[in-house]
Order: sequence, then C-alpha cells, then structure tokens
Amino acid sequence: MSGRALILTYHAIEKGPAPLCLEPDLFRVHLDCLADVGAATLTISELSAAIRAAELPPRAVAITFDDGCASAVEVAAPMLAEHGRRATFFCVAGYLGRTNEWRTQPARVPRLALAGARELADVAAAGFEVGAHGFEHAPLDRADSALARHELEGAKDVIERAVGAPVRSVAYPYGLLPSAEARAQVEALYGAACVGGTARVRPGADLFALPRVDVHYLRRPALLRRAVAGRIDGYLGARRLGARARRAFRKDSR
Repeated sequence: MSGRALILTYHAIEKGPAPLCLEPDLFRVHLDCLADVGAATLTISELSAAIRAAELPPRAVAITFDDGCASAVEVAAPMLAEHGRRATFFCVAGYLGRTNEWRTQPARVPRLALAGARELADVAAAGFEVGAHGFEHAPLDRADSALARHELEGAKDVIERAVGAPVRSVAYPYGLLPSAEARAQVEALYGAACVGGTARVRPGADLFALPRVDVHYLRRPALLRRAVAGRIDGYLGARRLGARARRAFRKDSR
C-alpha cells in the first residue's frame, strides 16, 4: 500500500445532469464498493489529524459533498449512517435553505435546492462534519483581504451558529487555490482545506491544499474500487491533463 488517501467530491444525490448529480441507487452502489474493498472512511478533520500524526489508515477515504445540496443531506446522509460511514458536508453560508444560484454560477448549471440550518444541525448532531464552502461561493484565487474575510470568516461564523458545532474545514469554491491573502486567513481560521484536482492525498500533504477527485470521474463502480485500492493514478493523471487542456482552450477562446 502507498499510504495515500482518496478524497471524493459529490454534490447532489438525485436524478439530474452530470457532473453535479448522482442517482441515489448509484450512490448506494458506491457505498457497497467501499465496503467491498475495506475502505476506512474519515471526515476531513479526521483525515487532517491522521496526516499530522503520520498515521493514515490503509485505504483511507474521505467522502465530501460540496454546496450543501438538500439531497445530499436528505438522501445521502441516511445511507451513510446505514453503512456506518463518515462524511463532510461543505455548505455555502449565505445560501442556506435557498438554491445554488450564486452570482458566479454559470448559467448551464442546473438549479438545485440547498439544505437549511435545521437540516445541517441535524446532520452535525448525527456525527457528520459540516464545513464551509464560502459565504457566497466566490472564487478565492484573486481575493483581497476584504473578500477573503467575508468568504471565510463570515462563512465560519454563520455555519457555526447554524449547526451549533465548530467549523474546522473549508473547501475552496470551484476548487481554486486561494490568493496569499485568503490562504493566510484560511490557516488562521481552519484546520484543513480542500482544493479540486484529480489526485490522491500523499502522506505529509499540505493540509490547506488537500486534493480531491470529483466522483464524476469514478461513477463506474470498477473505477471507484481501483481508485480506493491505489491502482488508478495513471487514469487520474490522464484526466488531469485533459482538464488542463480544456482550461487553456477556454482561456484562449475568450
């Protein structure tokens, strides 16, 4: 075993267009896959603690949900509890109980209902981790100190009051690495932070730039099993190159 961990990124657990939506039946299959390969599931805070202590368990997996979608809380959380699995729900503080229509949302993205404060409090009380995903889901790659404070400190305060529990982790909106100003505030406010990407977590990884793999790339159960077993780095590398090429093309087309 390589001693690496896998962080999975889900969004909505409901019927709808990919990549944001995953059917509930397929999510249940994913949970069965984790059991089949003997995966150990951790929250992001638990994973960061294991990295600090250099004690990553074999086949460690962190299940995360971005945006705080209502279906993630209402559908996925009970399935996770049934399977005895842990997870982290990253929520957009300024949109609790609303829909995912923040100002920076591309028009092509489907409108999805988001969980409210009461539902998130219930999730936290059930032992799941609730983290922050910004206040208005603003990208932080060019954020100045004022925007970073609003998105990071503001989100932490609102979510902590909503769920009645500490918020120790954050997922950067759009998976973008933060500016230096935002990074400084993240380190002061949180214990761990997640970015995007298509890579597994190495021992000794930067706790404020933990890479994740969008489950859209691992929808097929066979791919998920291989990813947890550490036999998919070549596939993820190819996906990473493809994503870079698409980003470069979009920039050149502006």
